[in-house]
Amino acid sequence: MTRTRSAILRYSIIALEMLKHNKQAGTEILHYAASTAAACGLVVLFRRVVHVNVTTVALCFLVLVLIVATRWRLAHSVYLSILCTLLYNFFFLPPIGALTIAEPQNWVTLSVFLGTSVLVSHLSESERRQSELSERRRREVERLYEFSQQLLLYEDLRGLARATPSIAARVFGMRAVALYVTGQDAAYYSDPENELFPTAELKMAARNAEAGVRRMDDAYLIPLLLGMQSAGALAVMNGTYSEEMYEAIGGLVAIALERAAALERSSHMEAMEEGERLRHALLDSVTHELRTPLTAIRAAATALIAHPPLPDPERDELYAVVDEESLRLDRLIGEAVEMAQLDTAGLHVHPELENVRDLIDAVLQEEQPRLRGRMVEVQIQEPLPQIALDRELVRRVLRHLIENAVKYSPAKSSIEIVAGVKDERLSIHIADHGTGIDEAEQPFIFDKFFRGSSQRDRVAGSGMGLAIVKAILIAHGGGIEVKSQRDHGSVFTFWLPLSSVA
Repeated sequence: MTRTRSAILRYSIIALEMLKHNKQAGTEILHYAASTAAACGLVVLFRRVVHVNVTTVALCFLVLVLIVATRWRLAHSVYLSILCTLLYNFFFLPPIGALTIAEPQNWVTLSVFLGTSVLVSHLSESERRQSELSERRRREVERLYEFSQQLLLYEDLRGLARATPSIAARVFGMRAVALYVTGQDAAYYSDPENELFPTAELKMAARNAEAGVRRMDDAYLIPLLLGMQSAGALAVMNGTYSEEMYEAIGGLVAIALERAAALERSSHMEAMEEGERLRHALLDSVTHELRTPLTAIRAAATALIAHPPLPDPERDELYAVVDEESLRLDRLIGEAVEMAQLDTAGLHVHPELENVRDLIDAVLQEEQPRLRGRMVEVQIQEPLPQIALDRELVRRVLRHLIENAVKYSPAKSSIEIVAGVKDERLSIHIADHGTGIDEAEQPFIFDKFFRGSSQRDRVAGSGMGLAIVKAILIAHGGGIEVKSQRDHGSVFTFWLPLSSVA
């Protein structure tokens, strides 16, 4: 199938070239016929209709030649100059009706007429050629610009190398293009059925880059030079451009390949640096946060072992410390596991229709030990429809946000939870009356392991909770934002789409 398409394309190009040639030939014949008719028309006009002196006739012929010279090619104007000279001599200079000249001064007039016509025609043709050259250069610059814009769309080296031959063939109207990339030691072709040159020859051209652009039969070999280094070689077939144009094309390809390689190197280094940063942050956070409950548990256990006959109230208090710190340790490990799951396999949401009020009440019931009698005001817009969500995941969202509100607000302050429907989505606001978040830190609080500078040493935490919350909500097609002012508390608002509401 591919071979058939390639054959159809080649025959189509040949047919278009023949059609173009025939069209140009017809245009040339039409121009010669028009100029001949115009000259003969002047003869008829001045012989049959209007009778003027020979000087006026010569000037009219000269004007006609100048008009043709400014519009058509040099061959047309030279042909018309000779034709007008013969017609002027035959019909208007004595003896009339013969190609001879009786008076010597008429030879001078005729010579000046012919010389002026040819000179103006030559100047006009030179000007036209310069204009055509300028127009050709303009089109070449436009194509080079389009080519460079197309190359900039690719930031990976392999994708750029694969696409470049097809882009070059399309933009510059070439039959086939081949690209060899030194860094990958691989060749890519715009037409798999037409390889132009085997990989070995392209590799040789890349090694001999100092030879410059070379023509071989109907193809050109273009080395890709960037400074003194060779990035590869480009081969094109049936190109109609100058050597400077091919050098410009090769330069653009070399720059694009180097750019893509640099971006890949930069991305790889950034990924390594980010991985190293996250690893250190995780180790620092986990080490610090795990050490605190372990220290408390060990101290309580040591006291229980060292003093077996402790009174019951003191013993119960130590048991409570062990139990509370064990729960805290379990939560820290759970958060670390959650974050590891987000970084590897991602989240798998299993939505079912749930009652949001029941879900909020269940989370508040679970958090009673942490709330310690703190007032929680819950406002639910009625009637609140059921919504399809993953109950366990959204429960984690509510738990993390409520725990944050407890940790970062005074012990006796209240917490408000408001749920309602707005803009075709379910919105839940959780507000506290704590110290708030610095405006400069608000864009980063949902990043992994980020903790506010004013809270790091005052409040225990791992910096993973809000990152987990954001990932869960995005997996549901929702989102979260925060509004906070220093010493006025914070309001976290998260939303879930209502597209699956029953």
